[in-house]
Amino acid sequence: MAAIERNCLIFFTFLLSATVAQAQVAGELVSADKGAQPGSRTAVALKLTHDPGWHTYWVSPGIGEATSIEWTLPEGWIASDIDWPVPVKIYTQAGDVSGHGFEGVAYLPLDLIVSADAPVGETVTLGANVKWLMCEYEICIPGGAELELALPIVGETPTPNADVQAALAATPMPEAGEGFEISATRDGELMTLTVEADAEFSDPHFFSFDELVWHDAVQEYALSDGKLEATLPIDSYYEPEITTLSGVLAFTDGDGHYRGLLINAPLTTANSTGVGAASAKNVTSGFGGLSTLGVGQALLFAFIGGLILNLMPCVLPILSMKALGLANAGGLEAAAVRQEGWLYTLGVVVSMVALAVLLLAACAALGAVGWGFHLQNPMVVLALALTMVAVGLNLLGVFESGLGLTGAGQNLSKGHSAGASFMTGVLAVVVAAPCTAPFMAAALGAALIQPAPIALSIFAMLGLGLAFPYLLIALSPATRRWLPKPGAWMAVFRQLLAFPMFATAIWLLWVVGGQRGSDAMTLGLIAILLLGIGAWGYGGLQKSQRRLPWAVTTGAAVLLLPWVFLQIDKLNPADASAPTATAEAPFEEVAYSPAALDAALEDGRPVFAYFTADWCVTCKVNERVAIKTATAAAAFKENGVTVMVGDWTNQNPDITEILMRYERAGVPMYLYFPPGASADEGQLLPQILTPSLLAGAVSNVSQPARDE
Repeated sequence: MAAIERNCLIFFTFLLSATVAQAQVAGELVSADKGAQPGSRTAVALKLTHDPGWHTYWVSPGIGEATSIEWTLPEGWIASDIDWPVPVKIYTQAGDVSGHGFEGVAYLPLDLIVSADAPVGETVTLGANVKWLMCEYEICIPGGAELELALPIVGETPTPNADVQAALAATPMPEAGEGFEISATRDGELMTLTVEADAEFSDPHFFSFDELVWHDAVQEYALSDGKLEATLPIDSYYEPEITTLSGVLAFTDGDGHYRGLLINAPLTTANSTGVGAASAKNVTSGFGGLSTLGVGQALLFAFIGGLILNLMPCVLPILSMKALGLANAGGLEAAAVRQEGWLYTLGVVVSMVALAVLLLAACAALGAVGWGFHLQNPMVVLALALTMVAVGLNLLGVFESGLGLTGAGQNLSKGHSAGASFMTGVLAVVVAAPCTAPFMAAALGAALIQPAPIALSIFAMLGLGLAFPYLLIALSPATRRWLPKPGAWMAVFRQLLAFPMFATAIWLLWVVGGQRGSDAMTLGLIAILLLGIGAWGYGGLQKSQRRLPWAVTTGAAVLLLPWVFLQIDKLNPADASAPTATAEAPFEEVAYSPAALDAALEDGRPVFAYFTADWCVTCKVNERVAIKTATAAAAFKENGVTVMVGDWTNQNPDITEILMRYERAGVPMYLYFPPGASADEGQLLPQILTPSLLAGAVSNVSQPARDE
């Protein structure tokens, strides 16, 4: 009976939750016009009706989750991201600010681009999967709805929907700031936002587009004679590469209207003047890795960057397999486990320092080079891909090996020889090379302008950060007790871990194709085939009594590999010119060159320049989630921003030069040049981008005006 009662209670709790979820917030799609014209742009909105005491969340929610819309549209139709209205503060029951959002009846507007082929005279139904988080104080319930909007297709200007247009006109949207003088300064961990205008401000509050100013931070305001000064604390957990203060300053004006001022103010230091050249240099030097980054800070940033590298897709499989190896080390004495941890750490640190020596030597001999320079050579990339395949085959049990990089694959999950532990550390550094973690850019940029002993110390600290999680597990018996007990599952898990290695090899072959074209990728596949044959033959050689056939098979396959490398070396570099507007980049891109940048800046155009490489994981993630998005494209178009891309997949002296000018060791690097800036006055944006952060950085005017 107890089980029946418990199940009934669970059922009714679920039923009550579902009922509450449907009751507290209702969603509806509405259109500003009673139809749509082919090829036009029409305004629509998500209307959210909240029951009293309930709320949903803004794009930067604080503690919460922003409302999202996933559209199902006919071919040729395009929906913009939500054009977020000015939010209000959300409170806990104790009266503390818990986030930013909306209450009552809220309209979240956006634009639809109507297909030029939309059939006149028919009604098109648009679908949207809307999700929101609705809360009453600390009680929160996920909610959502499958909504539809029926739009008649008309051949002329459609009839306005007066009620919806009136509601949208009454919705407070962030204003451009015409007639307002806006500036921002930074003094340590405090920022001062100054707004001057012939207007009245009451109950001001700054809503940050990101977590630069945390939602419950104490904001102090001083008002006098049309001048507002806001003192805003920088959140202690914010990734410290700060160039601009971006967000919405909400206030009530003298007529009682709730308004919001769009803030996108370059930060000057407290002792600088103006927002011009001094602003650009001071902003980028604040925590960006320029000359103001001290040695101690660079060492700390390097250690933190190394820690974060363990979470990158390049390195995480290595750490996982090392932990698996420790789980299988039940028979080893504690001293042996500690020794393995130290040897792995030694391999990481020595390899990182060796890489630094190569980097500094290349700088001295060849001029400017940067982090990841070795991956600009397709032979090195192919060798790394073959290493990943060899490790994967070793993990699958195709062959067994002792020392060396491929043998490290065996030691990752079983076997505990000193040499293999050291070589596993070497492998971790090799596969970490395509990744750039937060904090790394500032630290490595500082390293390249320091004397050699300090530079090598910074790289060594980066290696120590990379090795630290495994070293901590190896040195701490209490930590090792968290690992699962050895068992038959470990053999299956060891084989499963081979597939991230194969996935990495596929990606590296794609990089080779970008460097030398599709022929190089085909040759790379041939090399992997030969390696597979050689590994299979070597495995047979280990297990069979008839050694000669297996030895011939292995030798023939391995001897053919140098031929593949020679053929790739003969191929010409692939054309690296940037494409124009494509499905991946919904805006026109211009290939970076110093002349192209100077020409755009001389014309007074704002420029967003991003520097990337096919082998840079962070670069590709940022491009996918922040740069090549509808939000960014709309901001670029609205503000007349010229987008430049510098592809550093292959060596490019012009790109290397500008990286060094802004004291960056490698990609990614993101620069925004406001109108009137010179090539030395770019504002460095953070290495980890979001669509709202990027749009805020380039937005100097209000959102597009809507057709009335």
